[in-house]
Amino acid sequence: MQEIRINIEKKEKTVILLDNYKIVEKYEVKTNENIEGNIYMGVIKNVIPGIKAAFVDIGEEKNAFIHFEDMNKDEKDIKANERIFVQVQKNPIKQKGAKLTTNIKLTGRQIVLMPKTDYITVSRKITDESKKQELIKIVENNLPKGYGAIIRTSCLLASEEEIVQDIKRLVKRWKAILKYQEEEKMEFPCVVEENNNIIKSLILGTADLGMDKVITNSEKENKKISKFLKTYDLLEKVKVEYDEEVFGKYTINKELEDLNNSKVWLKCGGYIVIDKTEALTAIDINSGKCVGKNNLEDTLLKVNEEATKEIAKQIRLRDIGGIIIVDYIDMSEPKSKERIINDFEEEIKKDRAKIQVEGFSKLNLLELTRKQMYGKE
Repeated sequence: MQEIRINIEKKEKTVILLDNYKIVEKYEVKTNENIEGNIYMGVIKNVIPGIKAAFVDIGEEKNAFIHFEDMNKDEKDIKANERIFVQVQKNPIKQKGAKLTTNIKLTGRQIVLMPKTDYITVSRKITDESKKQELIKIVENNLPKGYGAIIRTSCLLASEEEIVQDIKRLVKRWKAILKYQEEEKMEFPCVVEENNNIIKSLILGTADLGMDKVITNSEKENKKISKFLKTYDLLEKVKVEYDEEVFGKYTINKELEDLNNSKVWLKCGGYIVIDKTEALTAIDINSGKCVGKNNLEDTLLKVNEEATKEIAKQIRLRDIGGIIIVDYIDMSEPKSKERIINDFEEEIKKDRAKIQVEGFSKLNLLELTRKQMYGKE
């Protein structure tokens, strides 16, 4: 059983995904902080050939920037004071404005529509080759000319009719968005569509994977969610409920408190330490109070195996992105390292984010990368 619980305060929203009453994903968003995915009609303010980029006013505090290669235009055709249709690829960071692209994507339940491409790709998590080809054929036969798409993992659980309806819905959304380009009386820059809503993204990403309930402490938010569910034909599948003490049940508050700790204890008596820096996240494994009854290699392997499960759980829980380095307790047997990598690859299948396990380095550090689900990297 999965459910989404949302605690809404004046300046912040806390969103959690529960699986069998345990938190598996957690996100905190300050009001209006996250603009990633938003679509704007912006105005080019400066063109800088030296760095092959332009600065664009999208109505935010800082001008955003876009590389020439993300504009699909010849450099000589890029002029200041022209309007430009863009989507935010990355949020502003410190003194740096948001990163933009003109290659806009619209996310649906089964499909990500790419209006300015003409190719179809498939989620890496769909590994069955025959199923891949079947899904590609369905999308090819129903996608209008001049559109591209990414086939999401949720297509595995969808009927052909549901996939076709999702394509039609996204194409309709895109045509509505395009009308902004024809508006002459509107003031620009302006927001055309907000796509950064974590709640909406989480619902779309989990509705076909067992999530059947959204609970919040805001009736106003519930009305927005119900309207969104209706748009995506999910109103009968997903219940929306109000609970003033939305985090008051089970052990939710205790679990949330534990996420503020850098040290996480393991059942065997060992522990891991998570250290996030600007460049990467380092995770150190210690044997702690674990005393093995067998030989040393077996004891170390036991701690490392339990740590592997906990690390996979924690990087999903904390939505850790970028480069992740894991310092395991040294193991002398090559087969022990192979076992750890196999365990890790099995555990991360539960994570909806894109993860690449690079393997052990010469310094016996496990290297991997993870794409954050939401927020800043």
